[in-house]
Amino acid sequence: MRHGLGVGFPGAPYQQLFYVADVKIAGGFQTDLVVNLGEHILSLMLPVRSSGMQRLIGLVPPELAAREDLTFEDIRPEAEPLMDVKVTEVNWFSTYRVHHRVAERFRAGRAFLLGDAGHIHSPAGGQGMNTGIGDAVNLGWKLAEMVRGRAPEALLDTYETERIAFARLLVDSTDRAFTPLVAGGLQGELARRVLAPLIAGVVTRFAAGRHAIFRTISQIRIHYPDSALSQGEAGHVHGGDRLPWTGAKGEDNFVPLRSLDWQAHVYGEAARDVKAACARLRLPLHVFPWSDGAQAAGLKPDGLYLVRPDGYVAFAGEGETAAADLDGYVQRLGLSFA
Repeated sequence: MRHGLGVGFPGAPYQQLFYVADVKIAGGFQTDLVVNLGEHILSLMLPVRSSGMQRLIGLVPPELAAREDLTFEDIRPEAEPLMDVKVTEVNWFSTYRVHHRVAERFRAGRAFLLGDAGHIHSPAGGQGMNTGIGDAVNLGWKLAEMVRGRAPEALLDTYETERIAFARLLVDSTDRAFTPLVAGGLQGELARRVLAPLIAGVVTRFAAGRHAIFRTISQIRIHYPDSALSQGEAGHVHGGDRLPWTGAKGEDNFVPLRSLDWQAHVYGEAARDVKAACARLRLPLHVFPWSDGAQAAGLKPDGLYLVRPDGYVAFAGEGETAAADLDGYVQRLGLSFA
């Protein structure tokens, strides 16, 4: 598809050859993630919950990398001691090379690139599937709005601007994290055996560190401040931010998001002109009582938030001009909600 569209895919492969295998181990299914950073190797074991198997991922020893008929039996002497397991059954085994690349653009006329077609990177952080799903959600609701005649085709241009920036950041960050872990010589040995365990131990020891890791890997930190769809702010929430959740200490404001449609949120009291504007636009308005959860989330009392079908805040406004600003936002983008 990329070649047919004439879209470049700049980047490069890593030198190391990887293996992946789904296996059963003696002692039964394990739910833990196990990482072993050996002197010359990297291995991971994680649970495949749908099948009750363990997935093994690791570096092929350099002396075996040139083999074209490689099987798990060739890897077994290295893999089992590193993971401290005994493999009793191999469901499948394969080798592959990891690349770090991002397509030059994500749209070419009527064609769009997403997932691995648009960006590939190291397995560091386990971000590949999440990123592809995020691409699909972002493009999917925009295609739906255009097909239903509720938005102009220009809405589709925001897919690339929103997702390609994140893809470039992700590929760059995973490359910087991954390269030292698979490097040879003293640099790689120090990264695997000293720096990585030290950093992991320090970061995960504190709740703030664990929370930061969760927010990063779950990708709920992604935001689109520079998107043409993002406008305004109310409290600490800006257009382009993911709508914060208030359910921990208040009413669950994520329940209306199940509609997968545009909607307006107010936390506190909705002004009369806000109600009138939403009625005129035929935009669903959800008014939540002000709560400790709303305050902790950084929302503004009585502020107005226009939420996109994917749960991101498109417009945020407050005060006497909020309703008029919402009208201007809708007209600028040519949106309709009926």
